[in-house]
Amino acid sequence: MKLFKKNNVTAMVVAMGLVTGLTGTALASASGYWTITQETVGASGAWSSFGNANLKQSSDNVASFNGDSLPAFFGYNVRLINANGAGRSDWVNLKKDQTTYAHNNSGLKGYYYYADVRSQPYEPNLSTVKTHFSADRK
Repeated sequence: MKLFKKNNVTAMVVAMGLVTGLTGTALASASGYWTITQETVGASGAWSSFGNANLKQSSDNVASFNGDSLPAFFGYNVRLINANGAGRSDWVNLKKDQTTYAHNNSGLKGYYYYADVRSQPYEPNLSTVKTHFSADRK
């Protein structure tokens, strides 16, 4: 009888671990992923270079941005754009180590999008920015 209870308890613990692990994987996959990118940003709010693209995996209308290295003294703004450079979300302030959310994301699920990072109009210097972003809400 003791052997039966011990095996039964072990089986239940293993089963609960599998269910918990699989559920976490599904939730992480359903909400999209971060893309790490590095871009050269022009002075005075000029166009930035294209960085790495992010695949939109949901139908929500929010994009997420998080700054990793932001060397410009006056800061940056960012929005989501398509491969043609057309805006797909509102502009938001890009903050270091803090996620900001851009609304009115008109990007479509299954397409790739980019972060359009711009310095402030009064920023005199060219800079290189590192950021991570998602075309989905993170």
